[in-house]
Amino acid sequence: MSRFLAPIHTWLFNKVKLSQDLEEHIVRLHADRYQKDALKIQEEAATLYGKYLVNKPLEELIDVDNIHGWLQERIKEVESRTAYIVTKYKEIYGEDSIELIKNAYTQQAIECAKNESNKIDTPGNVYVSLNNYILAGMPCDRASSVIEKNEEYIKYQENKDIHKSNYELGKGDLEYLYNLRELWIKSFVENLGIRYAYESKVSGSISDNKIIKL
Repeated sequence: MSRFLAPIHTWLFNKVKLSQDLEEHIVRLHADRYQKDALKIQEEAATLYGKYLVNKPLEELIDVDNIHGWLQERIKEVESRTAYIVTKYKEIYGEDSIELIKNAYTQQAIECAKNESNKIDTPGNVYVSLNNYILAGMPCDRASSVIEKNEEYIKYQENKDIHKSNYELGKGDLEYLYNLRELWIKSFVENLGIRYAYESKVSGSISDNKIIKL
Protein backbone atom coordinates (compact mmCIF):
# COMPACT_ATOMS: atom_id res chain seq x y z
CA MET A 1 0.00 0.00 0.00
CA SER A 2 2.86 2.41 0.76
CA ARG A 3 3.57 2.79 -2.97
CA PHE A 4 0.39 4.90 -3.21
CA LEU A 5 1.56 7.31 -0.51
CA ALA A 6 3.72 10.38 -1.04
CA PRO A 7 5.85 12.17 1.57
CA ILE A 8 3.26 14.95 1.75
CA HIS A 9 0.67 12.45 3.00
CA THR A 10 2.92 11.34 5.85
CA TRP A 11 3.77 14.99 6.57
CA LEU A 12 0.10 15.89 6.95
CA PHE A 13 -0.70 12.74 8.93
CA ASN A 14 2.07 13.58 11.41
CA LYS A 15 0.54 17.03 11.94
CA VAL A 16 -2.85 15.48 12.64
CA LYS A 17 -1.23 13.13 15.15
CA LEU A 18 0.55 16.04 16.83
CA SER A 19 -2.80 17.84 17.24
CA GLN A 20 -4.29 14.66 18.66
CA ASP A 21 -1.36 14.31 21.07
CA LEU A 22 -2.00 17.82 22.37
CA GLU A 23 -5.70 17.10 22.80
CA GLU A 24 -5.01 13.89 24.71
CA HIS A 25 -2.49 15.68 26.93
CA ILE A 26 -5.09 18.34 27.75
CA VAL A 27 -7.57 15.61 28.68
CA ARG A 28 -5.01 13.93 30.96
CA LEU A 29 -4.28 17.20 32.73
CA HIS A 30 -7.97 17.74 33.41
CA ALA A 31 -8.58 14.12 34.38
CA ASP A 32 -5.77 14.35 36.94
CA ARG A 33 -7.50 17.34 38.49
CA TYR A 34 -11.21 16.64 37.90
CA GLN A 35 -11.28 12.85 37.54
CA LYS A 36 -14.12 11.12 35.68
CA ASP A 37 -16.06 14.27 34.86
CA ALA A 38 -13.28 15.41 32.54
CA LEU A 39 -13.12 12.01 30.86
CA LYS A 40 -16.86 12.08 30.18
CA ILE A 41 -16.37 15.17 28.04
CA GLN A 42 -13.70 13.37 26.05
CA GLU A 43 -16.05 10.42 25.55
CA GLU A 44 -18.80 12.75 24.37
CA ALA A 45 -16.41 14.37 21.89
CA ALA A 46 -15.22 11.04 20.50
CA THR A 47 -18.81 9.90 20.04
CA LEU A 48 -19.81 13.11 18.29
CA TYR A 49 -16.74 13.80 16.18
CA GLY A 50 -14.75 10.61 15.74
CA LYS A 51 -12.51 8.22 17.61
CA TYR A 52 -8.82 8.75 18.10
CA LEU A 53 -6.27 7.49 15.62
CA VAL A 54 -4.58 4.35 16.90
CA ASN A 55 -0.80 4.11 17.08
CA LYS A 56 -0.17 2.43 13.73
CA PRO A 57 1.71 3.45 10.59
CA LEU A 58 -0.24 5.54 8.11
CA GLU A 59 -0.24 2.80 5.48
CA GLU A 60 -2.14 0.53 7.87
CA LEU A 61 -4.86 3.13 8.53
CA ILE A 62 -5.47 5.14 5.37
CA ASP A 63 -8.07 4.41 2.70
CA VAL A 64 -5.80 4.01 -0.30
CA ASP A 65 -8.72 4.56 -2.66
CA ASN A 66 -9.49 7.94 -1.09
CA ILE A 67 -6.24 9.29 0.35
CA HIS A 68 -7.20 12.96 0.09
CA GLY A 69 -10.68 12.44 1.55
CA TRP A 70 -9.37 10.26 4.39
CA LEU A 71 -6.81 12.86 5.47
CA GLN A 72 -9.32 15.70 5.17
CA GLU A 73 -11.72 13.80 7.41
CA ARG A 74 -9.01 13.30 10.03
CA ILE A 75 -8.34 17.06 10.11
CA LYS A 76 -12.05 17.69 10.54
CA GLU A 77 -12.25 15.17 13.38
CA VAL A 78 -9.31 16.42 15.40
CA GLU A 79 -10.15 20.12 15.04
CA SER A 80 -13.85 19.71 15.87
CA ARG A 81 -13.19 17.27 18.71
CA THR A 82 -10.54 19.52 20.25
CA ALA A 83 -12.84 22.54 19.87
CA TYR A 84 -15.57 20.71 21.78
CA ILE A 85 -13.27 19.53 24.57
CA VAL A 86 -11.36 22.75 25.29
CA THR A 87 -14.52 24.85 25.11
CA LYS A 88 -16.41 22.55 27.47
CA TYR A 89 -13.51 22.52 29.89
CA LYS A 90 -13.37 26.31 29.81
CA GLU A 91 -17.12 26.58 30.43
CA ILE A 92 -17.09 24.12 33.32
CA TYR A 93 -13.73 24.70 35.02
CA GLY A 94 -13.10 28.35 34.14
CA GLU A 95 -9.74 29.99 34.77
CA ASP A 96 -8.15 26.80 36.10
CA SER A 97 -8.83 25.09 32.80
CA ILE A 98 -7.65 28.06 30.75
CA GLU A 99 -4.33 28.00 32.57
CA LEU A 100 -3.91 24.25 32.07
CA ILE A 101 -4.71 24.48 28.38
CA LYS A 102 -2.49 27.48 27.70
CA ASN A 103 0.39 25.74 29.42
CA ALA A 104 -0.18 22.61 27.33
CA TYR A 105 -0.15 24.58 24.08
CA THR A 106 2.97 26.47 25.12
CA GLN A 107 4.85 23.37 26.26
CA GLN A 108 4.18 21.43 23.08
CA ALA A 109 5.24 24.37 20.91
CA ILE A 110 8.49 24.77 22.86
CA GLU A 111 9.25 21.04 22.53
CA CYS A 112 8.70 21.23 18.78
CA ALA A 113 10.93 24.31 18.58
CA LYS A 114 13.77 22.34 20.16
CA ASN A 115 13.70 19.96 17.17
CA GLU A 116 14.26 22.83 14.73
CA SER A 117 17.34 24.52 16.19
CA ASN A 118 19.57 23.65 13.19
CA LYS A 119 17.00 24.51 10.51
CA ILE A 120 16.01 28.10 11.22
CA ASP A 121 18.85 30.36 10.05
CA THR A 122 16.42 32.56 8.07
CA PRO A 123 12.84 33.74 8.70
CA GLY A 124 11.79 31.79 5.61
CA ASN A 125 13.11 28.59 7.14
CA VAL A 126 11.23 29.36 10.36
CA TYR A 127 8.03 29.60 8.33
CA VAL A 128 8.75 26.23 6.71
CA SER A 129 9.52 24.65 10.09
CA LEU A 130 6.36 26.08 11.62
CA ASN A 131 4.25 24.56 8.87
CA ASN A 132 5.80 21.17 9.50
CA TYR A 133 3.90 21.13 12.79
CA ILE A 134 0.77 23.26 12.76
CA LEU A 135 -2.39 22.31 10.86
CA ALA A 136 -3.61 24.68 8.16
CA GLY A 137 -6.08 22.59 6.20
CA MET A 138 -5.05 20.49 3.22
CA PRO A 139 -2.05 21.64 1.14
CA CYS A 140 -4.38 22.28 -1.81
CA ASP A 141 -6.38 24.73 0.33
CA ARG A 142 -3.46 27.20 0.24
CA ALA A 143 -4.67 28.66 3.52
CA SER A 144 -1.28 30.27 4.18
CA SER A 145 0.60 32.35 1.64
CA VAL A 146 3.86 34.32 1.78
CA ILE A 147 3.52 38.03 0.96
CA GLU A 148 7.11 39.21 1.41
CA LYS A 149 10.38 37.77 2.67
CA ASN A 150 14.03 38.65 3.06
CA GLU A 151 16.88 37.87 5.44
CA GLU A 152 15.33 39.94 8.23
CA TYR A 153 11.65 38.96 8.18
CA ILE A 154 8.87 37.08 6.43
CA LYS A 155 5.29 38.28 6.07
CA TYR A 156 2.49 35.83 5.39
CA GLN A 157 -1.28 35.75 5.45
CA GLU A 158 -3.49 32.99 6.79
CA ASN A 159 -7.17 32.45 6.10
CA LYS A 160 -8.75 31.70 9.48
CA ASP A 161 -11.89 30.38 7.78
CA ILE A 162 -9.96 27.18 7.06
CA HIS A 163 -10.56 26.27 10.72
CA LYS A 164 -13.90 27.98 11.31
CA SER A 165 -16.23 25.26 10.02
CA ASN A 166 -14.50 22.60 12.13
CA TYR A 167 -14.47 24.81 15.23
CA GLU A 168 -18.15 25.58 14.75
CA LEU A 169 -18.96 21.91 14.23
CA GLY A 170 -17.34 21.28 17.60
CA LYS A 171 -19.45 24.06 19.17
CA GLY A 172 -16.20 25.81 19.98
CA ASP A 173 -15.49 29.27 21.32
CA LEU A 174 -13.94 30.71 18.15
CA GLU A 175 -12.01 33.55 19.75
CA TYR A 176 -10.60 31.23 22.40
CA LEU A 177 -9.53 28.66 19.81
CA TYR A 178 -7.91 31.21 17.52
CA ASN A 179 -6.07 32.68 20.52
CA LEU A 180 -4.77 29.24 21.49
CA ARG A 181 -3.52 28.70 17.97
CA GLU A 182 -1.75 32.06 18.04
CA LEU A 183 -0.23 31.15 21.41
CA TRP A 184 1.18 27.94 19.93
CA ILE A 185 2.73 29.79 16.97
CA LYS A 186 4.19 32.57 19.11
CA SER A 187 5.63 30.06 21.60
CA PHE A 188 7.22 28.08 18.77
CA VAL A 189 8.74 31.06 16.96
CA GLU A 190 10.04 32.78 20.08
CA ASN A 191 11.66 29.68 21.60
CA LEU A 192 13.90 28.67 18.69
CA GLY A 193 17.68 28.45 18.94
CA ILE A 194 18.00 31.75 17.06
CA ARG A 195 15.98 34.68 18.40
CA TYR A 196 12.85 35.62 16.46
CA ALA A 197 9.73 37.63 17.23
CA TYR A 198 6.22 36.89 16.01
CA GLU A 199 3.54 39.48 15.26
CA SER A 200 -0.03 38.97 14.10
CA LYS A 201 -2.86 41.29 13.15
CA VAL A 202 -6.36 40.08 12.32
CA SER A 203 -8.69 41.74 9.84
CA GLY A 204 -11.92 39.83 9.29
CA SER A 205 -11.07 36.25 8.38
CA ILE A 206 -7.48 37.06 7.38
CA SER A 207 -4.53 37.25 9.76
CA ASP A 208 -1.41 39.14 8.66
CA ASN A 209 1.62 37.58 10.29
CA LYS A 210 5.29 38.46 10.54
CA ILE A 211 8.31 36.52 11.75
CA ILE A 212 11.23 38.83 12.50
CA LYS A 213 14.85 37.92 13.10
CA LEU A 214 16.21 39.75 16.14
